[in-house]
Amino acid sequence: MATTNNTKTTPIAELRDVSQTIRGQFVSTIQQGQQMSVDAAQTWIKAVSEFPVTELPKVPGVPAVPGMEAATEYTFGVAADVLNAQRDFTLRLAKALTATTSA
Repeated sequence: MATTNNTKTTPIAELRDVSQTIRGQFVSTIQQGQQMSVDAAQTWIKAVSEFPVTELPKVPGVPAVPGMEAATEYTFGVAADVLNAQRDFTLRLAKALTATTSA
């Protein structure tokens, strides 16, 4: 029984265009979800800001905890450094493997 092959080869340029489109849609979807989270957090904060808040006692000799923004900046800075190091390693490894396979 003969079957016909309906697959066609996709040129590299088309593949790049499709991957860029998918990448853009993926990032856009992530950003929309993030915005929804920020909106929900702001709504929640607005609702609970009416409740009284008591100050936590200060403990002598213990430094103050950094603010949420400072902790977030630091954490993402570390993550960015790790990701950059991983990218550099992967590129060097790919170059080494490519050099040996093309020789």
